[in-house]
Amino acid sequence: MLRPHASPRGIHGATQHPRFVRHDTSLTAAIPVFNGERFLPATLDCLARQTRRPDRLVVFDNGSTDSTPEIVRSFNAIPTEFRRNETNLGVLGNGNRCLGLAGETRFLHLIMADDLVTPRFYERLIPELEGIDGPALAYSFHDEIDQHDRVIGPAVRRPTSPTARRVPLNEFLGRQAELATVLLPGVVLKTDFSPPLCLFEDMPQVADGLFLADWARRCGRVVEVPEYLCRFRLHPFNASSRHVNDLQSFVVDEWLLARRVAGWIDEPAPARMLRRLKLRCLLGARTQVKIDMVHTDRPAYAREIRARQRELGGILSVLVGWASVRLRDAARRMAGRPGRAEELNKTTQSNP
Repeated sequence: MLRPHASPRGIHGATQHPRFVRHDTSLTAAIPVFNGERFLPATLDCLARQTRRPDRLVVFDNGSTDSTPEIVRSFNAIPTEFRRNETNLGVLGNGNRCLGLAGETRFLHLIMADDLVTPRFYERLIPELEGIDGPALAYSFHDEIDQHDRVIGPAVRRPTSPTARRVPLNEFLGRQAELATVLLPGVVLKTDFSPPLCLFEDMPQVADGLFLADWARRCGRVVEVPEYLCRFRLHPFNASSRHVNDLQSFVVDEWLLARRVAGWIDEPAPARMLRRLKLRCLLGARTQVKIDMVHTDRPAYAREIRARQRELGGILSVLVGWASVRLRDAARRMAGRPGRAEELNKTTQSNP
């Protein structure tokens, strides 16, 4: 997920791209950042430790007021360009600035200033894209880490394999609709020196999930590298924590993404109806966790979330969501783990 440390909601004219100039660049890594001093050094270092290093690294600073500029300018492990926006474009606007590099490179990787990739990330993903004509994307699985680099997730781990596979478009879109999403730092885009197929839209909590689904449906070529090569950081300072206070981002945008991406799936009417039912149930479970996260300290807000859940998904969403979360949390506690809401609160609301 795209995660600002502090930025206004909106793209602010980010659909404007600079003139596309072709460089002798094969792989470009781009980092959008605002006040990233806490984790940016580790992100820069993980790119320098790649077995296949990026040919070009560009940091787009969104008007940081901390030591971010000094950190980038003093980083010399690999050549790095520092570009400072004249005004804060918002996280999505800055992400779209990064996408403006698409026409200058064959492969483009956007990584947030607090996420990591393991040393073989590019070595594993780039070869899987080289034999594909035109735009495409490749992705790896991701671990979740906390502010101290401890692995805390994902809750469900997928089987790994040394063999990559082409993912059918309907399968990829189905997972994105269910918010079992591929995460942006674990993705390499094949742009082939062409403008981006799409841009980030004004849905801060789910912008990257929608973007990747849109890119995939436009190119139709998706490759999965089933290894855990990306580390997505959950911590008290990211926007996922702040979005808890924004009902539109916290709840509604997820449902809008699910409905929209599901509409891009080519399937018979009966299958579409079953998918819609499944999405309502998943909405219920995800929303119940959100209610559990806030109900103790903010009971009125929890009731507001419940009312919106009922409005969006109906009573079935409420009942199935409550039951499934209670059963899952009971199983987690029997295994010596906290409930999901408790775990998320501990990760995203702890003190620095």
